[in-house]
Amino acid sequence: MLTDQKQMRCGGCGGETFKVFTADRSVRLVVQCQGCMSTSFIEPQPAKLQIEWGEGDGRITVF
Repeated sequence: MLTDQKQMRCGGCGGETFKVFTADRSVRLVVQCQGCMSTSFIEPQPAKLQIEWGEGDGRITVF
């Protein structure tokens, strides 16, 4: 059990049971509530990386 995570519920009926399907693209998922049959889409977005400089003379760079 994932005790440190928040459980997701349906915003319409409060249901906790879902089915997950692949959508029109291989990276997009459809989540369907099994209570009211409403759907939500999950699609990852490109990651954003942030680099901060720490102590010392060395810096990460591209050569």
